[in-house]
Amino acid sequence: MHHRLRFTVAALAFAAATPALAQDNPPQAEDWTLTSVPERKATMATIEFTSGLAIAARCVDGVYDVLITGLPEAPRSTLSRDLGIQSGDQTEPYTSVWSVGTQRNTAFSRLPAVVARDLAKGGRLQVIVPSPTPGGPRTRYVMELNPSSTAIEQTLTACGRPLVDPREARAEEIDGNGQDGLPDTVRWESVPRPTFPESVNGRSPLEGYVVLSCVVTAEGRMTECQTESEHPAGYNLWRSVERSLPRARLKLSDEAAAAGLPLAGRMVRFSVNFKMEP
Repeated sequence: MHHRLRFTVAALAFAAATPALAQDNPPQAEDWTLTSVPERKATMATIEFTSGLAIAARCVDGVYDVLITGLPEAPRSTLSRDLGIQSGDQTEPYTSVWSVGTQRNTAFSRLPAVVARDLAKGGRLQVIVPSPTPGGPRTRYVMELNPSSTAIEQTLTACGRPLVDPREARAEEIDGNGQDGLPDTVRWESVPRPTFPESVNGRSPLEGYVVLSCVVTAEGRMTECQTESEHPAGYNLWRSVERSLPRARLKLSDEAAAAGLPLAGRMVRFSVNFKMEP
């Protein structure tokens, strides 16, 4: 049986504005706990705080993710939420998009390796939760982390992820943080057209997404692509998307071109969303 595939391709733009502070939890000095479960092919670095927050960076059977639990519950109808993260030597928080878990006080990063590399730096960690209502107060958690590159590195290594992404060091600019919607700097000249993958063990998801990061050439081709996350895992959605990328092309937006911004060497994080239609 053939199905039509509807998908959207989105590069991930940075959000800048943050509402006023409402709640500050005092810093807590904590360290990571590293756990290995060979029979599940799992390597996990976990940390818990007296505020009720807990963070896990883990590689399980080749799938890498970072999750936070103990957050204020997300509104029932939302599938994703913004979280502000500031860690290590960062001078400003950056907003990234996280998928809401089955438990609505849990969130999974759409850029887990990026977040894990920041967490590995240790130092003061801030997690900022915007208000669910426009203009409302936000909640800010402030914790102290001991540098734990060894624990985080082992989770990254278990999934073949580097502790330092060499692409970031070479990139002219980096666009994207997990949000839907193309950033202002680029747009699609030729959209990738992946096909919905075959079922696995007789099961197939009705919808899902893949988040990737690629370096763009002067001709708009995407190279050095890395799958950052996918949901649900185990259905090879990433493989279908990566196979569609050679024919896809990006170009600068009119505003970016007028400003003289470069296309070559730009690193773009984008998502492809899948939805099965009968």
